[in-house]
Amino acid sequence: MPSDPSTRFLDFDLEIGFGADRAYPVTVLYSPAGEARGVMRFPADDRTLTSVLANLRTALLDSDHQRRAAPSPGQRAVREFGQALFDALFTGEVRSRYDVSQQQAANADVGLRLRLRIRPPELAVLPWEYLYDAREGDYLCLSRNTPIIRYPELPQAVQPLPVVKPLRILGVVAAPRDLPALDVGQEQARIGRALASLQAGGQVHLTWLAESTVRALQQALRAGPWHIFHFVGHGGFDSASDEGFVVLTNDTGQSQPLFATQLARLLADQRSLRLVLLNACEGSVSSEHDIFSSVAAILTRRGMPAVLAMQDVITDQAALEFARAFYEAVADGLPVEAAVSEGRKTVSLVVGNTVEWGTPVLTMRAPEGTLFAVNAGPVAVTPPVEAEKRGSAEDVLPALQAPRPGPIAAHWLEMVSPRSHTAAAPARIAFDWVEIPAGPFWMGSDKQKDEETSEHELPQHRVTLGAYRISRAPVTVAQFAVFVQATGYVTTAEKEGWSHVWTGSKWKQVKSASWRAPRMPGSDVEQKGQHPVTCVSWMDALAFCAWAGVQIPSEAEWEKAARGADGRVYPWGNEAPDGRRCNFGVDDGDTTAVGSYPMGASAYGVLDMAGNVWEWTRSAWGQQWDKPDFAYPYNARDGREELSRTDLRRVLRGGSWHNGSNNVRSALRYRGSPSSRSCDVGFRVTSS
Repeated sequence: MPSDPSTRFLDFDLEIGFGADRAYPVTVLYSPAGEARGVMRFPADDRTLTSVLANLRTALLDSDHQRRAAPSPGQRAVREFGQALFDALFTGEVRSRYDVSQQQAANADVGLRLRLRIRPPELAVLPWEYLYDAREGDYLCLSRNTPIIRYPELPQAVQPLPVVKPLRILGVVAAPRDLPALDVGQEQARIGRALASLQAGGQVHLTWLAESTVRALQQALRAGPWHIFHFVGHGGFDSASDEGFVVLTNDTGQSQPLFATQLARLLADQRSLRLVLLNACEGSVSSEHDIFSSVAAILTRRGMPAVLAMQDVITDQAALEFARAFYEAVADGLPVEAAVSEGRKTVSLVVGNTVEWGTPVLTMRAPEGTLFAVNAGPVAVTPPVEAEKRGSAEDVLPALQAPRPGPIAAHWLEMVSPRSHTAAAPARIAFDWVEIPAGPFWMGSDKQKDEETSEHELPQHRVTLGAYRISRAPVTVAQFAVFVQATGYVTTAEKEGWSHVWTGSKWKQVKSASWRAPRMPGSDVEQKGQHPVTCVSWMDALAFCAWAGVQIPSEAEWEKAARGADGRVYPWGNEAPDGRRCNFGVDDGDTTAVGSYPMGASAYGVLDMAGNVWEWTRSAWGQQWDKPDFAYPYNARDGREELSRTDLRRVLRGGSWHNGSNNVRSALRYRGSPSSRSCDVGFRVTSS
């Protein structure tokens, strides 16, 4: 649990039991002040309740209007209902225990967490998030000291999951053609903007599912681990089956309801998953006959530690501000209930005169809201070590060979870092690492299995590597910008004044094209923070790595991470590429955000190793274009991993958005001079 007192809580567990004639037994199951019993007399009959809920909906819809200086009639009605609800719930001995518990929490400089166990389904559907204490003059849940949690009675207990940043978020936007339109790109861009600073700082990593079918979701989940599942789309409640649902799409783009039980079946096996966020209307609405009928409740019953769902409509601005503040707090290690309070507070302050902050409902089964034991990751990179020589036919390579750079390369590196490239440098960016285990793999191609094999990929042979880590995605624009801002580094393209750009019919040297303007002068990367950085040379990549304390992968490291140990043709297997697995074959296209194609993940879960951008490796090709000086079999000790020679072309891997299926094969070798750069070339990094 975090040490900051403002993120620690005492619990006030309150259960509302079954009753009759609007009278319900209330029990303080646990509190710092002891237990108590009482009776809540519900403050509204059916007609009045219907009117109050209608006023709530009106107040929520009013949030689309301009801000007003005074609360609207609907907002005043919501506050009056929240006050009546508070006074009915906290009465007699129950209120006494609550007040004493509040005082004890204040004395201990901690919060008081209100955990509601509401057994009657007809009460569970009410918006308890609007409880209003007139003595304090505010709603309880707008303070981080008094969060409100729906806490169903379940036997399971959940411990915090140790996580090294970044928190990995799988995002899905479902926009069926036969339902009111959702601008998928706009929705993703909004959330991307909300999380941009967190992603640039390495606190979270957001991956968007390229398509919203059940099949695609199932495949993406297998490419985990995932820590948070974020859904944006339509939802509802089916009275015939007494069950809530979210709406995905079928293969033709039409709506396909996914009922809560089915969604729970998909997510339940993800043991690393700690939080589900459903930005879909009525995601927390349940039946008046079954408290476990909402999507949120069913997911909780199936073992999900925490579910954050919407009990009514919410505007885009409110959802954006809530998501930004919520994820910032979670990434900082706050308990989820405190993070929800931070999100609510932000909506109330930034969006203004609105009651939308009460729309999110937190249902939780974890005894503590600290779902993640977040670590910042390593603060230093261990210097590479020489691998012991093995007396076998197979060459055992060190996980990361770091030959000392020669005079030219060393001078280049000294411009951004005074320390040697082989020295241990502080880790300045938190990368999303994937562990690649030690062992052999098949390198190169087999003509019998891949008819597009080229002579440069022959012969196929076994190579054994030690264990190493590789970044799950290429280096992004946001990460490269941090490097440039910290060092003032000027790239090759900026120095020489041009970069190669695809014009739609041919490659052309375009003046002023660089990583900041990768398409042409006037283009920019303002909305491309999570796209791979492009127009970077091999020398630029080397400089970035020297500063960040990492390396460019060797050919062997790149290929093993891409194709696993079984010699598959593509990262996902031997099936031909398509638009669901990678970004390729588009002459007038562009890069996509990293992680946009989880269905194209490699056997180890590494993303974007086919298409999107070519990736530099540190391995040398040779001086000639058509014939490699460093052919196969691969031998790391024959000079191909030397960084000192800037006269040698270097190997690129993976293909790009511009290339066809042949060039996105995992074994294909391409080459470029160390100073070459274009709008379809980037890089990723490795570490010991």
